[in-house]
Amino acid sequence: MKSYLEKLRSRRLAVTPQRLAVLAALETLADHPTAERIYQEVRRQIPAISFNTVYKALEVFCQKGLVTKVNPLHEIARYDKTIEEHGHLICRGCHRIIDLVWNPPPLTSLSPETLNGFLPEHQRLTVWGLCRSCQESQNIKED
Repeated sequence: MKSYLEKLRSRRLAVTPQRLAVLAALETLADHPTAERIYQEVRRQIPAISFNTVYKALEVFCQKGLVTKVNPLHEIARYDKTIEEHGHLICRGCHRIIDLVWNPPPLTSLSPETLNGFLPEHQRLTVWGLCRSCQESQNIKED
């Protein structure tokens, strides 16, 4: 609980029981949960909490860099408690999201011509495909 307090205070966010419960739920849920799944987990501690309160907390956490939002092809957003740079492997079969440890090339390696006036702030790698389980269920072999 102390680390949650520090996380909120370090980003100048008000410490509320609702925000603490959302952070705790994110820590408990391991698989890039949806806002709905986080809401269900938080309701175990705070039965009267609204979905809107949980969703607003998640959006504030995203804005303040406490969590990241993974939104594959504009489907239902999923939330990632890992804020360090990393990529994602997304299964197009079961929609599972797997963290990918990845050391991206520095953004400074891109030429101004390549960037076409764009000012990059961060990068994220997303790889689409089929997880091992979906490959096996579809009898697909990796090369």
